[in-house]
Amino acid sequence: MKRLTIIALGILLSSCHKRTQATVAVPEPLPPPPAEVVHVVVPVAAPVPVPLDVPASLPVPPGAGLFEQAELAFALGDYEAAIQDYENYLLSVPNGDRTDQVLFHVGMAYVLRTKPPANWIRATASLRRLVNEHPDSPLRPEATLILSLRSRADQLAKDAKATSEIVLELNMELERLKKIDADRRKRP
Repeated sequence: MKRLTIIALGILLSSCHKRTQATVAVPEPLPPPPAEVVHVVVPVAAPVPVPLDVPASLPVPPGAGLFEQAELAFALGDYEAAIQDYENYLLSVPNGDRTDQVLFHVGMAYVLRTKPPANWIRATASLRRLVNEHPDSPLRPEATLILSLRSRADQLAKDAKATSEIVLELNMELERLKKIDADRRKRP
């Protein structure tokens, strides 16, 4: 309390000392009349040191460097490095406040990479983990949509393959029937 009283007294006394005057030039208005000079009294108080018990630097959250490094690699299109840094982040901070972002970007990096080719199995695993473990994440709707679209694409690919196999079987049957018909026409 005594310290606070001394600081308050210092502030009060510093505001009571003789104020200095400064001269300020007013910018010219649009029609060019002569510039006027206005004297303005600006109160200047001497700074009063206030002791605070604040550390010189705040502690860096764990994994912050890995996250920033991964984000930079992702932004630059270096998806292999991004995947590695994101996965290292997940190992060092498994329940961090950015885990949902990391899982989303890992999923996207696995899909966007070209060498080696996209890995939908790992991308899907990462996005499913995001959906299951972070139901309140703002990235959940996007992850759910991507998973849904991928599932539909996989189903369409299976359907197309099955249809292709049926068409192949029908073509083989048609050729067999054509041969039988040609053989019948040759008989007297």
